[in-house]
Order: sequence, then structure tokens, then C-alpha cells
Amino acid sequence: MILPQGLLDTSDSTGSKGANKKKQVYEILKSRIMHNELKPQEYLNEPKLCEELGVSKTPIREALQHLERERLVVIIPSKGCFVAGISLDLIREVFEIREVFECAAARFAARMPSRKQFEALLKTHESFMAVDDAGVRHSLVTGYQIHQVIIDASGNSFLSGYYKAILAHILRIRLYFLDRFESKRLHETCDEHRKILLAIIAGDEDAAEAAMRDHLSRSLLNIGQVMMTLR
Repeated sequence: MILPQGLLDTSDSTGSKGANKKKQVYEILKSRIMHNELKPQEYLNEPKLCEELGVSKTPIREALQHLERERLVVIIPSKGCFVAGISLDLIREVFEIREVFECAAARFAARMPSRKQFEALLKTHESFMAVDDAGVRHSLVTGYQIHQVIIDASGNSFLSGYYKAILAHILRIRLYFLDRFESKRLHETCDEHRKILLAIIAGDEDAAEAAMRDHLSRSLLNIGQVMMTLR
């Protein structure tokens, strides 16, 4: 659970308060980066973070080192630590990996004996019930859940594990660009998600893979177009 800012819970039944505190600091900073509360290329002031979170330098530095390994921050000698930028190269790399993982997962999902969970998702996910632009935009914050269900349904623990390793980047990119998407793209995204799920429910592996690949390709293209307008 992500704790409120400045309210670290240091209680731990095992007595491992230090380890618990380090984990909480890491989770809080990671959440802020993913949600763009800490902006791309923003300087991370260690003393300020220590004061805000009520911890010493050690858990802050260890958390930042962990985040650097995940490519969410950049540590520059003699200059300090900065939130990693969101470059087109980074986005392209993330989407290339997503295409490999998610297209395979879509095929696996379509060959499952029971696909009732996808039928339920099609009926209950908020993005399929939203009507106006504001509702669709808000609902797509959790659009990653559709992809996550497909990945987890693969039954492949290695696939799920590798996907989890890039999930923070997927969410960060989604939340960074979502407010910048035009109305047309928002509704197209919902339609593409629906097409993927319908292909899976129908048990059509080729259609499920093709729909996923098309969706990811369109998403990457749209993000690239948005980035051009931000320069």
C-alpha cells in the first residue's frame, strides 16, 4: 500500500523496521514518478525528501539506487539525482517489448478453455461504459488493467514477471500522455480494447494477436505525434 506523503509506517511485527522503511520510501517515490507528481528530469533533492518523508539519507539513497536500476531516475556524479526523462527512444523500446509480450499473451488468452473473465471484463470495465470525453479519459487511467488481465491469463509466470518489470514505465507513459490525447484517439482506444477482447472471447488467436498489434502500433504512432507538438 502506498502511504500518504510524510506518513511512513515504521511498525513491523518482525522487528525489521529498517527494511520496512526502505521499502516504503521506494514505493512512495516510485508511485510519485509513475503518476508524474515528480516530473520528468526533475531534480530530486535528498535533504528535502528526508525531511518530507521523515527518514535519514540511507533509505532515500537506497531507494534512488533501486529506481536507477529500473531506469526511473538518473544519478549523475557531482550533480545529483534526476527523474528520468520520457524520450521517444524510451517509449519505442517499451512498446517493442510490449508488442512481443502482449501479442503472445493475446494468442494464449484466445486458446484458453474458458474465457469468461474476458466476457466479464468487457461488461464491467469502466472504459466501456463511459460516454463523454471526460468520462472516457478518466476511465482509461485504468485501461492498463485490460492488458494486465490478458498477460496474467497467459499462465506463463516468466511472461508475467517480465511484463511486471516494465509496468511502471507503461503506466508512467500512459498517465503522462493521456491528458494530451484528442477525443478521437480516446474513443479509438476503447474500440481497440473491445476488438481485442472480442477476438479473445471468440477464440480466434490470429485475430486477437492482430488486434493487439494494431492497438499498440496506433498507440505508439499517436504518442509520437503528440510529442512532435510538445517540441
